[in-house]
Amino acid sequence: MLKKEKQLLEFLKKNYLIIFIIFITIIAILVRIKMFSYDNGDYADFLKPWFDNLKDNGGFKALATYEGDYNPPYMTIVALLTYLPINSLYSIKIVSVIFDFTLALSCAALVKELVKKNKKEFFVITYTIVLFIPSVLMNGAYWAQCDSIYATFVVLSLLFLLKEKYTRSFIMLGLALSFKLQFIFILPLYIVLYVTKKKFSIFNFLIIPLVDIIMCLPAIIAGKPILECLTVYFNQTSTYSNYLVMNFPNIYQIFNGNPDIFYAVGELVTIVVCAITLFFVIFKKVKFNNEKILLLAVWFITIITFLLPGMHERYLYVGEVLSVLYFLVYRKNGFFALFINLCSIITYSNFLNGMNFQYMQLLSIGFAILLYFYTKNVFNTLKKDDAIIQE
Repeated sequence: MLKKEKQLLEFLKKNYLIIFIIFITIIAILVRIKMFSYDNGDYADFLKPWFDNLKDNGGFKALATYEGDYNPPYMTIVALLTYLPINSLYSIKIVSVIFDFTLALSCAALVKELVKKNKKEFFVITYTIVLFIPSVLMNGAYWAQCDSIYATFVVLSLLFLLKEKYTRSFIMLGLALSFKLQFIFILPLYIVLYVTKKKFSIFNFLIIPLVDIIMCLPAIIAGKPILECLTVYFNQTSTYSNYLVMNFPNIYQIFNGNPDIFYAVGELVTIVVCAITLFFVIFKKVKFNNEKILLLAVWFITIITFLLPGMHERYLYVGEVLSVLYFLVYRKNGFFALFINLCSIITYSNFLNGMNFQYMQLLSIGFAILLYFYTKNVFNTLKKDDAIIQE
């Protein structure tokens, strides 16, 4: 073997993880580029008109009166995109894809924090897997949606929570709120930990709306009334108030009825379930470790999206990602992670590719049964003095 060959092999051996990350990143980018030309109803009916409205009315200045029911921080990004000489479909997708990678890096950092051994290897494995989780792959590059943005901040909030850097954790929650209301699905976890661990103040929760207001400042400076910035999500929730569920396998695929009644009942039931969980944690004197925190995070997101009316196929996005991370670290609940990610493939394909899946009710019944056993497992784990951690 030539000396140069030996040096090359030695270099590859020494830096194989970095080389692999570069290789995977290139592959992930190429796969996403192949999806960029796909157009869909959401882009044609919402994103493109919003983009065109901002561009035709002065870009940043148009934030004062922009059309659309997305929060000002995301619309500020769209306004900035109007100054670029790039097709709106591509520029919008590029932003989402960038956050695919920040999400993958954030998840890798979270897993690295959780595992005890082989931290670098787990970092690389997690980064790779998250980039190719079906919902992550399709959400931005294919659908032009932006769920990877708020998901990144939710994952970072958990990372700082585990590190007991609570101010940073709540700042991340505020950033998540500024992009998507769905951050709220993980908020009950913080309420439970506030009551049980007593390591941060109730005033930390005020950081969340404060960060949201700060993120809205560009639109406010442009002339958007503060009240309109603060009420965007209220208007958003009323847009589809006539539908109990949209292309998502939850309880309302099984039991359907008058939206006016079921919305109120569903919201109350969800609050009661969260309250019962808090009571259980207090009564059983649950002592939290990292595994229990991550497990409860996944469960809250899953049970809330299953019980709340008005859910879409994208609302379990963070739960799908975190379920995979939990399995990677603890080698448990793999079937549950597989099932909810398969559900996302079905529902995404149903909407994006016109698959016309006719067994949503049956899928929802299966989800309900699996969620029952998963819930038993969650509460049994919470009762343990110390959950077994995979090292």
